[in-house]
Amino acid sequence: MKCRRCKAPAVVEIRRHNAAFCGDCFLRHVREQVKRAIASYDMFEPSDRILVAVSGGKDSLALWDVLLQLDYHADGLYLGLGIGGYSERSHQVARSFAAERNAHLVEVDLARDYGFDVPTAGKKGSRSTCAVCGLSKRYVFNRAARDGGYDVIATGHNLDDEAATLLGNTLRWQTDYIARQSPVLPAEEGFARKVKPLYRLSELETAAFAFLRGIDYVV
Repeated sequence: MKCRRCKAPAVVEIRRHNAAFCGDCFLRHVREQVKRAIASYDMFEPSDRILVAVSGGKDSLALWDVLLQLDYHADGLYLGLGIGGYSERSHQVARSFAAERNAHLVEVDLARDYGFDVPTAGKKGSRSTCAVCGLSKRYVFNRAARDGGYDVIATGHNLDDEAATLLGNTLRWQTDYIARQSPVLPAEEGFARKVKPLYRLSELETAAFAFLRGIDYVV
């Protein structure tokens, strides 16, 4: 199997594109897909300040890495949810990533800054743990963007995520959610614009990108 572009031995095969790439050409492919996504939906301008929501997982760190490579003003935002060792490991990974690239990481901790964590709130409140987590993220992300003067919030949702969301909303016949699903959610009063620059890339592609770039991430 040879690289579609340079004919060197391929290391990544992407069947939906009927293509295979060597390492260097694959990294270029990912950057091009992100640039195409940004341009297609006018996600942001080169002068915009971008806040990347990072969880310590491969998708969000891959997104931050690509945006930094493309010379965007992209800072990271890590939200500590208080989920035991998982949150501790995620925080460590996000910090290390930022330090290695001399990038700025905004750090928020629910317990320290708001007096609660997701597991405790999920047990005591009337909402499920997932609902508490989602609401907390939405509030903190928007507040951090507003307080920090950022123009847009970028998340690492990939093509698989978007397909799964669409399927779930279709099966539950949640037409309102289907109508709102988009790579770009416009800014509203009190809410920053949100974008998903990885929406053209599959789970396999973001995982391969993270591996080839040597990005340490939490599984």
